[in-house]
Amino acid sequence: MKKLFKNNPAIPGFILLIALVVVGVMLVFAYAKKERERDLQAWQIRLGVTADSRVQAVDSWLEAQHASLRELADNGTVPLYLMQLGAQGTSAAADVEPAQLSYLRNLVLATAERGGFMDKSRSEPLPASLEVVANTGLALLDQNAAPIVSTRGLRPDPEIRRAAAEVVKTGKRVTAGIYLNAANKPVVAFLTPVFALQDMRKRGTPIGVIVGVKNAEDELFPLLTRQVRLSDTEETLLLRSEDGSVVYLSPLADGSPPLKKRLNLSTARLEGAFAIQSPGTFAKRNDYRGVSVLMTSRTLTQVPWVLVQKIGATEALKESDTHQRFLLTVFLLAIALVAVALVAAWRHGSSLREKQAALAARESARQLRGQTALLHSITDSLTDYIYIVDQNQHFSFANRALAKAASLDVADFPGKTLSSVLGPETSRPISELLAKTTDSHQPQTDTMELTFSGAARIYHTTCVPLAQDEHRQRLLVISHDITELQTAQAKRDHLMRQVLKTLMGAVDLYDHYSTDHSSKTIQVALAIGEEMQLGKEDLEVLEMAANLANIGKLAVPREILTKTEPLNAEEHEILRKHVMYSVELLSGLEFDGPVLETIGQRYEHIDGSGYPAGLSADQILLTAKILAVANAFVAMVSPRAYRNDMGTEKALDQILAESKTKYDRHVVAALFHVAENRPESITLL
Repeated sequence: MKKLFKNNPAIPGFILLIALVVVGVMLVFAYAKKERERDLQAWQIRLGVTADSRVQAVDSWLEAQHASLRELADNGTVPLYLMQLGAQGTSAAADVEPAQLSYLRNLVLATAERGGFMDKSRSEPLPASLEVVANTGLALLDQNAAPIVSTRGLRPDPEIRRAAAEVVKTGKRVTAGIYLNAANKPVVAFLTPVFALQDMRKRGTPIGVIVGVKNAEDELFPLLTRQVRLSDTEETLLLRSEDGSVVYLSPLADGSPPLKKRLNLSTARLEGAFAIQSPGTFAKRNDYRGVSVLMTSRTLTQVPWVLVQKIGATEALKESDTHQRFLLTVFLLAIALVAVALVAAWRHGSSLREKQAALAARESARQLRGQTALLHSITDSLTDYIYIVDQNQHFSFANRALAKAASLDVADFPGKTLSSVLGPETSRPISELLAKTTDSHQPQTDTMELTFSGAARIYHTTCVPLAQDEHRQRLLVISHDITELQTAQAKRDHLMRQVLKTLMGAVDLYDHYSTDHSSKTIQVALAIGEEMQLGKEDLEVLEMAANLANIGKLAVPREILTKTEPLNAEEHEILRKHVMYSVELLSGLEFDGPVLETIGQRYEHIDGSGYPAGLSADQILLTAKILAVANAFVAMVSPRAYRNDMGTEKALDQILAESKTKYDRHVVAALFHVAENRPESITLL
């Protein structure tokens, strides 16, 4: 791919041009989408305002009907006469109407006139027993929903009887409907309880029910169309959920009468189903005719109805769609013109670039020859291997030392690959270092074993990225032979281990009860450190600190270390000082890492009660916390002059009990995990 771009410099330009065009088109469509969202938000506000006003109108109308009935129910003569009529029963003469009944009839008639519950075509009241169907009226029922008095033609139908039974049971007002009465008219029934005089405050069981019925076509449905319409396709609907269906309560624009349209609640993208399932939400859905609409919904507070305010999406977004098409056309034409201009400018500039490239190539060749000569004059006297390769690991320069090691002339290197000159095995670690440098764009260093002329030696190799030249990344590599240094370091490390072993032997001889304590502590501490995933440097600090931690005991009287009875306070204080002695004895040595700090803090407690400095919690090094737990565990499972060993389980229990005051709970958890899952790590104790 890189070679293709190098041989065809026009390709990156065309790719960039296509990318700019794609990005431009995406931005245009993103802008158009944002404009559409803004238009939808505007319609959401407009539909919401209309829906809120119509919900308020419907709620106010419902409340007004109940207020008329409540005024009649609160009239003290109504419950009084109801109770008197109930007491008389059938004892009165059948042909003589009780005065109470006449009064209640007149009171119901007056309330019906005042509250709009009177059918104007039937102004005279009729006996309650006459079966006449009325779409509007007012009635007074007893506890069993039997009519006592009513306006002309109003008789309790099954829906009124069901609602009356609910009023008697709950003592609360009920709104029944919208439903179709016997005359197939959509009506709404309002029912209010009548309480006995002695129960009017505490609201006991009703002794009667006042029922008011109104034709929804006369007063309710006009509220849905009374205000100014936003467009020809605007429509306000009332609906409710019933037996898994959406029931449209109000008349529809397609001519469907009230309560005659029912659609399944699971109908996909149905506006009514969405309104019932997500009331108060704005969305684009399909209405009962399958027409796409913008809609919002509101729930009514007094009845289980949902009001839907909708408008045809095509009409609502007509202006937006026209504006969007205009924007898309203008912007896309502008992008096309810019693209054509860029192509023309590129073609004009290509000829100029080709001339400049030829001149630059001749100048680069001249400079390269001069740089190569300068590098040879500087590096040919050095024994380090110094060479330059590109990102494809082709040599462009090698000093005389590398040429001699590879049995080649320096002039033979340019153009050859790293593996062809040095061999696959020798070039592999160098290739990995080159890859790291290329990826990070930062100098990288590594120690590796390389074989030259059949001899394997250790080299400290550094790779440095150079400035890019003609779209090529070049890398400077310097390999310095450190075999003798490594050998000397290994000897020093071996000598240090021998010295440590001798010192630990001296401590073991001085206190034979602590024989092998250091080696066992190292074993447990390293097991805990590995369980806690400590790095190599921290593990080395742990091992060194555990080895040297007890060297200070050489300054403590032997009779205290080997005493078989409990130590007194003065002897305890002397024994504690071995920590300070250890730090003082080792302070003249240089360690890689906080070895002295780890030794000095191993008797510190997380609650600050330890010694010698009284450190707590985060003030204590993690390596010191691990060494403290390992040291305590080894001491508990090992015999001492004054006691026998206590066993692994008992030691773990005691350390766990002291984890709240002495030991770090994370370190203790790691010790338990080792004991449970890798017991072989501590079985040598």
